Amino acid sequence: MASYPNPIPYSQYPDRRTFLWSLASLGLTGTESHKQSDKVYRFLTPECQVEMSVEYFSKSSTNSFRFRDSMTNRAFCLSPDGEENGRCLERFTGSIAIARYRFRSRLQSQMLLSLRERVLTIDRDNRMDARPPFERALPLDREVVSDIQAFGYNPDDAKQAASISEDVWCLLRQDLYLNDQETAFLIVHWKHTLNFISLVDVIPGNRTQAISE
Repeated sequence: MASYPNPIPYSQYPDRRTFLWSLASLGLTGTESHKQSDKVYRFLTPECQVEMSVEYFSKSSTNSFRFRDSMTNRAFCLSPDGEENGRCLERFTGSIAIARYRFRSRLQSQMLLSLRERVLTIDRDNRMDARPPFERALPLDREVVSDIQAFGYNPDDAKQAASISEDVWCLLRQDLYLNDQETAFLIVHWKHTLNFISLVDVIPGNRTQAISE
């Protein structure tokens, strides 16, 4: 999170969280939801087959930043630093994207245990502060995980609302690892702006093969 007087984006980086969730629970207003040509990315690794899809919410605003786990029906909310059910953000203006990963194991003797991410800011608006790389493990539930990304601000915070600029942006590199492997099976580049979070490219790792349609 950038510090005042720079724009202060609400972003799941550097403390990103991942959840299985229900889109109907967002209650977004003044927003547009769409998928990028309904494209599904498919990859094959020695351990599993992976499907990746992304849904985008552009120019989003909500009066309750609350979510619901679609598999357990558990409701929760997020704070501005990504913490669950603590200092929950009530209002949000900005962009949201949800990347969904579905895994099918190819090895009956070895089930997937976790997805690990490492996120690095590789370029940014000069009005944003530098951020260190961030890494965390993301446990899979029934071989599915969803990555919620948000980039925006709280309009109830006078300092944020006064200092934010519509054209602020950052470019992120997200390396994804299976279990305890040392090399990424996918490298994903994202561009975050207040109006839209876009998927720049998806690069297969050394042992990953892209499956054509």
